[in-house]
Amino acid sequence: MIRAQDLQKRYGPVHALRGVGFTVARGETFGIIGPNGAGKTTLLKVLLGLVRPDAGTVAIDDVDLVADPVRLRRAVGYVPQRDGFDEGATGREALAFLARLRGVPGSEVAARASSVGVEALLDRPVGTLSGGQRQRLSVAASLLGDPPVLLLDEPTASLDPRATAAFRTLVADLAAAGRTVVLCSHLLDDVERLCGRVMVLLDGKVATIETVDREAAARPRSGLEARFLAAVGTEDDDDDG
Repeated sequence: MIRAQDLQKRYGPVHALRGVGFTVARGETFGIIGPNGAGKTTLLKVLLGLVRPDAGTVAIDDVDLVADPVRLRRAVGYVPQRDGFDEGATGREALAFLARLRGVPGSEVAARASSVGVEALLDRPVGTLSGGQRQRLSVAASLLGDPPVLLLDEPTASLDPRATAAFRTLVADLAAAGRTVVLCSHLLDDVERLCGRVMVLLDGKVATIETVDREAAARPRSGLEARFLAAVGTEDDDDDG
């Protein structure tokens, strides 16, 4: 479903990606984690077709980034940490606008909203919705055009615990229905609960790719958290690549 080989990307003297390679199988939920400055932001932009790597290849659903970037972007639905919805627009208007941008029939709006349980929010102004409601609306937007891959960027970072639990259930349901999900998050609990494998980035390189032990999630400083800290260390860095 997703194949990346030897991805390289420089921004002047900054080497953001240094030979990153990985694969994600169809229907898999795959995590990407790493400290600030590891190259996560650059990698996400490459997967979204927004940035071309200096070297290496990316293919999603057998669509090559360089050969057909427009088709590749249509194969990926994106859920950002913070949505860009017009605060005064209704949920229906916000989704209809995005449907037009993606060349998707407006008739799909209600169906996508219903699939994630936000049909009751369509006629409410976006600015009146809670954080969890807005994030579910963002998932509905990401499903417009029925992309086979969903890319989630820190989706629960601003949610309260209850909304976070509901969002995790939604993501698990989408994965169970056959979507390929890529989750980029600083919240290791999200990754352990949702992902089957996780890739750790460090200084633009793949430090490790681990199979997740979800049973270890309930034990402090064990399982994925321990392996993550062992791979990247505990020193903080304020800059993100």
